[in-house]
Amino acid sequence: MESSHLAAGTTFSRYAIVRVIGEGGMGAVYEATHLQLKRRVALKLLLPGGVRNAEARARFFREGELAARLDHPHIVSVLDLGIEGDVPFLVMECLDGEDLSTLLTREGPLPVHTLVEILLPVCAAVAHAHADGIVHRDLKPANIFLSRTRSGEVVPKLLD
Repeated sequence: MESSHLAAGTTFSRYAIVRVIGEGGMGAVYEATHLQLKRRVALKLLLPGGVRNAEARARFFREGELAARLDHPHIVSVLDLGIEGDVPFLVMECLDGEDLSTLLTREGPLPVHTLVEILLPVCAAVAHAHADGIVHRDLKPANIFLSRTRSGEVVPKLLD
C-alpha cells in the first residue's frame, strides 16, 4: 500500500473499501464493509511512512489495544486489530455525523448550553480512560465526534 489512499471497491483483509473518511497523523480512515458480516465499519490503516517505522507501528498497535479496553458510550469502539501484508489496521464502529472542529468552523462560537451538552459526556469519557490508566494526549475538537443516531440524537464520541 504505497499510494496515499485505497480506491473504493478495493478489498483489504476482510473489508471492502467504500470511501476515504479522513487522514490523521498516523493513519488514513476508510468507511468499509466487512465482506462476510456485511457490517459497516471504520477501517484505520497506518500510513506508508509509519508502516516502515517500528516505533510508529508499535504506537499504532498500542493505541488499538488500549482503545479496545475502553467500553464507554462516549468513546468510539475498537472492534478488531490486525495486520494485512505489512500494513497494520484497526477496525472501529463507523459513525455518522461530524467532528466538533467542523461544526465550529461552520457555526463559529457555540452557545454555552450546547458546549455543555457536548463536553460533559466527553469529560466522562476522559475520566473513564484515566480511571483505566490511559491518557489521551491529543484531545482537540477534531477528536470529538458528534455522532448522529438513527433517531437523530447527537452522541459525542471521543476518537483516537
